[in-house]
Amino acid sequence: MIETRKTEIRYRTSDPERMLGRFIARRALKTWTEDFVDKDTDEIISIERNEILFERGTYIDQDVLSSIRFYLQEGSLTEIEVSNQKRLAMIDTNHSLYPYKAVVKIDDKSKTFLLYATSIANALVILVDYVELNYKGSFVISHIKEMDYCVILVDKLKSTAARKYDLDVAYLKNEISTEEFVNATCDAIQADNNDADDDSDTTNDTTKRFYQIGAHIVLHHDKEGDDEEDHTFIVHTYSAVRANDYREIPSRLSG
Repeated sequence: MIETRKTEIRYRTSDPERMLGRFIARRALKTWTEDFVDKDTDEIISIERNEILFERGTYIDQDVLSSIRFYLQEGSLTEIEVSNQKRLAMIDTNHSLYPYKAVVKIDDKSKTFLLYATSIANALVILVDYVELNYKGSFVISHIKEMDYCVILVDKLKSTAARKYDLDVAYLKNEISTEEFVNATCDAIQADNNDADDDSDTTNDTTKRFYQIGAHIVLHHDKEGDDEEDHTFIVHTYSAVRANDYREIPSRLSG
């Protein structure tokens, strides 16, 4: 018979008799606190220390039970979590954010989402929360995957129309000179023309879309030589032209 969570019997106990013949379900730790004095501020800092007494999956025979009795009497342990199943592997806890791509079918229409999460489980929680709050109807998450070597960039610059409006207001308030106004307006018009030449752009300058760009990064080292890496960037911006401008970011970082 294949063992599963449904057939597992797990409990915490301080009774040695209920431990015998079981497996330790969670690491048994000896925990204490040490106080240190900060030399700069003279402040007392308390740091928690841990020592592993028994690893997860350890079978509790008479010898192990004798050691557990000693730690219980000593006060290093108060109880132990045991199981009838030998579980050795543990999920590694990750605290860094990674980009994920997910596909959700909402009323038979597929929508793609990009998000940052610490794990697939965390990504699912974030995704379900967002879809429930922003859509109607039933939905199914059909795909979710970590995007290796990918960075999601959000264009926080104002749209071309918004920049033109700010220039007009600043000029009318005498916050910028006529020369500054003319030069800045010419730059904005040029940017607007570049966006207009982009077939993938729309007439609505305030609509952002996701664009994928690739970059080959060369990192120069004086002694160790060059390191070359291929990276993918997902840019949330107004047009492919503006997204393409983000190609300069890797070169500035590697320079």
